Amino acid sequence: MSTLEYLLNPRGIAVVGASEDSGRPGGQTISALVERGYVGGIYPVNPKYETLAGLRCYASIKDVPQPCDIAVIALPAAHVPEVVADCGSNGLRFAVVLGGGFREGGEAGQALERSLLENAKKYNVRLIGPNCLGMVNIHAAAFSAFGSLSRPPYLNKGHVSAVLQSGGFGNSLVFRCHDAGIGFRYVVTSGNEADISAPELINAFVDDPETKVILAYIEGVGDGRAFVAAAERARQAGKPVVVWKAGNTRQGLRAAASHTANMAGSYDIYRAAFKAAGIIEVTDMEEATDFVQALLGQPTASGRNVAVMGGSGGSAVVFSDAADAYGLTLAPLNAETMGVLRENLPSVASLDNPVDFAAGFLGDKNAGKLERAIDAILADPGIHQFGMLFATVSARSGVMMAQAMANAARRSSKPLLAFAAAPQEHAGEMFAILKKAGIPVTRSVKRLARSMQVLADFHDAKQHEPEPVTGPAIPANLLDGWSGTMNEHAAKLVLKACGIPVSDDILFPPAPISAHLARACRFPAALKIVSADIAHKSDIGGVMLNLRTPAELAAASSAMLDDLSAAAPRAKLQGFLVSPMVSDGLETIVGIINDPVFGPVVAFGLGGVYAETLKDMTYRLAPFGEDTALQMIRELRAADLFKGQRGQRPRDVQALAQLLVTVSRLAWVQRERIAELDINPVLVRPEGQGVVAVDALIVLRPA
Repeated sequence: MSTLEYLLNPRGIAVVGASEDSGRPGGQTISALVERGYVGGIYPVNPKYETLAGLRCYASIKDVPQPCDIAVIALPAAHVPEVVADCGSNGLRFAVVLGGGFREGGEAGQALERSLLENAKKYNVRLIGPNCLGMVNIHAAAFSAFGSLSRPPYLNKGHVSAVLQSGGFGNSLVFRCHDAGIGFRYVVTSGNEADISAPELINAFVDDPETKVILAYIEGVGDGRAFVAAAERARQAGKPVVVWKAGNTRQGLRAAASHTANMAGSYDIYRAAFKAAGIIEVTDMEEATDFVQALLGQPTASGRNVAVMGGSGGSAVVFSDAADAYGLTLAPLNAETMGVLRENLPSVASLDNPVDFAAGFLGDKNAGKLERAIDAILADPGIHQFGMLFATVSARSGVMMAQAMANAARRSSKPLLAFAAAPQEHAGEMFAILKKAGIPVTRSVKRLARSMQVLADFHDAKQHEPEPVTGPAIPANLLDGWSGTMNEHAAKLVLKACGIPVSDDILFPPAPISAHLARACRFPAALKIVSADIAHKSDIGGVMLNLRTPAELAAASSAMLDDLSAAAPRAKLQGFLVSPMVSDGLETIVGIINDPVFGPVVAFGLGGVYAETLKDMTYRLAPFGEDTALQMIRELRAADLFKGQRGQRPRDVQALAQLLVTVSRLAWVQRERIAELDINPVLVRPEGQGVVAVDALIVLRPA
């Protein structure tokens, strides 16, 4: 049993601040409970009344009889901490705090919320809210809510459970799904999440056998790893998690030294978390309704090979374009399938996938033929999903097509979806047949293809198994004695100790290098200043490349010291670093960001001086294995560069992937110390020749 069992399925609900005024929150909750027939105990609490809505009214929450599991508190914020203490004293274990005036209201509100949490912890009461619209168990008519959740139109019963960090907009999303025919089990608006948060609610929905799809609207989470773990549990249970993440353009202010941290916004990290957990992201209400319908009503898709059929050639062309965009394959039909189509579709029909049965075919006399054609496509082992392009068929023809699909759906274990643009008022029977059969309908061809992609994506996510994270050991005491920003030389020694290849450097004192000493270097060479005070050396003339001779190196060191004395007079110099130039490497950047919500994250992208300009980057939560590393490499817009261009040899992708894995392990093992790491560039050499870290920066937290 979930620890939230009696929150979601309460035996009794008390309403503190109950009112006979249906315009007030406490009045709305009582009205909804009575009108919708909640069978548990309903306990109005308000010393002003002896009875309310035909029910005995109690002067205090301390007078409410047991069993009662939830107190809905509809009082001004100043009274709430005391009421929560009284709830605990009387054995109530949950409180839903509707009102605001807590941490969102400034210092006084923050103090009230601290007092509320102290009493909740002291008296063993778990909280939803504060500053929320409450929650509803739709099946049990258990309303611990006010506002749109507690008044008509009431949500339909179904198998979607939702957690919404915004009451108003979150409920707009839920009711848009309701309008599309989607039914709900639990809807929880979590407000400030002072106690019970989205991850805990998702876990409770996973434990509920009647919840099939989990929908969330979030603006942020406090514990990113808990959120990922909850979504991972849902994925393993075969329950898709569909998330709308808002507030994506506000990047947190961070005093970042590394390129990687400068380039990453909070939304980048959330998207990395979504990928890690198999979360399905939506960005508007149409996507949400399309995806939830598809995931609710369909068998599991086993792949990305799709077939579509219809009488509109234009729809087929548009679908083909969308299929390319969304990674779907209009797979060729096998000989047996083609034979059935020839027998049942007109001679003028186009039988190549997408199948166009042409105008004039639809009619009652051809209903059986259409059904046999659909059955044949669904039986084709090379096809994983089927879509019907209704377009704007007539009402009569639409009914025939819908019935054929419904009949075929009963016999098939593959997903069937539809696109239909006909007005609802003229094709009501057609839509009703499809709805009864559980066949999702989208209102555009592109949305049909996108829904098919989501079914395939979730199939892939369900197949995911934890991957091994292997590589050289990361010494636990690697950073002992270090603090703050490490200079390049020290940072590269750390990487080398982890098994990461670094450039073959020579460290010279911070004085002009004589031509005699320079003869020990390999040419052509790069000259760089070594200073923990200078994060970006090239910005102030601290890097010179392609020096060809000892004399050039000697002259460059003298000139660099002069330039640095003017550009960074207060910087403490630890020396010069001379490295042999590597001319056959593709520049990439690899970094670590220690995110305040999700912890260590690895960033990877195109490197060099253009890293921040092009921002061709991808991110993953650390640690991870080789499969994830390879996936990161493939995700770059510039991924084809690794295959070799214009006669160049392919790059050593395997060596790069192993470097990414090792960095992810370093990020995780040293997560308490490493705030940022930046390896820019990592040169990826031709296949078989490995990679080399040419420059590095590490920023440490205090030990």
